Amino acid sequence: MRASVVISKRGAGYISSVVGKFGGGHSGCRAGLTPYDAAAHAAQLMQRYAVGNQEGGDLMAPPEVLELVPESLRNVAAR
Repeated sequence: MRASVVISKRGAGYISSVVGKFGGGHSGCRAGLTPYDAAAHAAQLMQRYAVGNQEGGDLMAPPEVLELVPESLRNVAAR
């Protein structure tokens, strides 16, 4: 199962939800107040859940966050 990282806008900030290969992850965790904070948080989550996953993973986020995340971490290919 591919990892999924979702960053959503909520109120004045952003939250994250993650599903990992073995059911690990979280839902509704604070990801920061600015797009820069949320992008840094998203990049960390992608490294943690998608890079180490043999099936890779995908990031879904608002455009202002997604453009700040390195392209190599937006969609991690399966190995």
